[in-house]
Amino acid sequence: MNLKEALELAAKEEAKAMQNYTRLAGEAEDPETRLMLEQIAKEEAGHLKRLTERLKAIKMLG
Repeated sequence: MNLKEALELAAKEEAKAMQNYTRLAGEAEDPETRLMLEQIAKEEAGHLKRLTERLKAIKMLG
């Protein structure tokens, strides 16, 4: 696995995690749990953004 492939895989997994935490937040029965899951989903979104930016930079370098 090269760097590009690793970043693509990591981005895919972060996107899945973000979707899962968002779904779980929607299913949460109490506000505290919902808030925690929403915050985790936002963290995953940040991870995805950083990985996507790195992947874009690597693709530009060729």
